[in-house]
Amino acid sequence: MNSIKNSIEVVESFFSAINEGNFEQAKNYMADNHQYTGPMFSTNNPDEYFEKLMAFEMEFAVETQDMVVAKNAITHLSLLKIVNPVQATIPCCEVFNVEEGKITRQRFYFDTNLFPSN
Repeated sequence: MNSIKNSIEVVESFFSAINEGNFEQAKNYMADNHQYTGPMFSTNNPDEYFEKLMAFEMEFAVETQDMVVAKNAITHLSLLKIVNPVQATIPCCEVFNVEEGKITRQRFYFDTNLFPSN
């Protein structure tokens, strides 16, 4: 049970840092070989992930709706709230793999037709 709690805390802390705009802190929760796969880009390490994320030049926050945990995998149901320069709320689903207190893999799903163009 302790590893489940720790995995949830890792994901919660990751999003807390993201929502604060503290990407350096968020990196602390990611493995060096972190793999991200999403509908708009894919990356193979934390630096590349944040480089691609910042290229969107949008302010956003992630609002957790629920988390479902099975072993080292967490399914994170959320709302991606884009607040600047446009506004949109997009329902999302992410699957995280957490090993030894670090996010090793992250898969992000949402309807790209809901993503605003700036």
